[in-house]
Amino acid sequence: MTELLKIQGLSKSYSKNLKASMKYASLDLLRGSLGLSTERQSLRDSEFWALRDINLSLYRGEVLGVLGHNGAGKSTLLKCIANKIQPTTGKISLKGTLGHMIEMSAGFDGSLTGRENVSLRGSILGFKGKELHRYIESVRDFAEIDDFFDTPVQFYSSGMKSRLGFAASSAIEPDILIIDEVLAVGDLNFRLKCYERMNELAKKSAVIFVSHSIGQLSRMCTRAIYLEKGNILLDGEVKEALAIYQDKIDLVAKNKKTATLNPELIGFSIEINNCKPGPETKTNYGDRITVYIDVSKINQNARIRIIMRDASGSVLQDWNSARTSIQFPGSTNTVMIDLGSIELAPGTYGISIEATSINGVEHLCLTEAKLFRVVGEYYAPIAIQRQAEWKFV
Repeated sequence: MTELLKIQGLSKSYSKNLKASMKYASLDLLRGSLGLSTERQSLRDSEFWALRDINLSLYRGEVLGVLGHNGAGKSTLLKCIANKIQPTTGKISLKGTLGHMIEMSAGFDGSLTGRENVSLRGSILGFKGKELHRYIESVRDFAEIDDFFDTPVQFYSSGMKSRLGFAASSAIEPDILIIDEVLAVGDLNFRLKCYERMNELAKKSAVIFVSHSIGQLSRMCTRAIYLEKGNILLDGEVKEALAIYQDKIDLVAKNKKTATLNPELIGFSIEINNCKPGPETKTNYGDRITVYIDVSKINQNARIRIIMRDASGSVLQDWNSARTSIQFPGSTNTVMIDLGSIELAPGTYGISIEATSINGVEHLCLTEAKLFRVVGEYYAPIAIQRQAEWKFV
């Protein structure tokens, strides 16, 4: 395979203080003008490393996923590769042309039509004559904005601007392509077209793909790196990088306080395989989960809702007493709810209880979540992974 990108010892420092940052920048400009090296291995006062000793190679046909939480150094790395900023130390070697899909609609003139904007972008890229015409028509066909293509961009919706931007950016075929959080435009059919276009480009280019979407990363990438505080913690298989990413989300979830409302009105506990899970309890796929709720302080005919969330706080499932014949108060103060088998991908999940009035309008209480951790093999980036009967017929 042809090596298209090689990064050696790349580091980038920033100053937390604006005045100091301007001073250091001036000093570096002066040193550069005198032919002196501006590379440094140590930090100055108020500085921190946004990237530290990054070493990386990328080959044609590879799709490299870049993972990391906010502040990990992803944007700084991309800007260094794209020559938007200069590194403090290290070397970046590029072979061939570089393209990027970052803020794709940036640079569009609102007073110009879509066609005029695309024509201008094509001219900047060096297209002329028939080649420019083919570029414009290719963008128009892919964007699927019909008559709006000849309408001023200022009248476009944000989705239409994204469609046009993606079409204009992806119609070129660079050797190295940077994609940053852009595959979430349009409806499902258009997103599928975007995936197909990316797959086509990936066969001919080396692609660097940055996203917070586990699904997109799993689907698109052949390899991944995980960044934390400017350092590469892992350079390897996508599954391994996603597992680290998920673990970091889990850690945040464990330390994060969630919103509550009158939590003292409901007491509850969860059991997994008839045992109460502890902080380090490992739950397996297929284990059974049961919830016990003390409803002695809840108003008569209240509605109880059990809510399951993933580590990011997104609701995955809920179980509502309105779907049953049960009414409160009952024969005892405790209600047992068998939620069945745990059919979830590895990760940390939380269960909380919500009580509302019988019509579901007035909120009576919302409890803090009780967490449990599912372990096992990571097959796909989908939280709910139901079991089914498979057989030949």
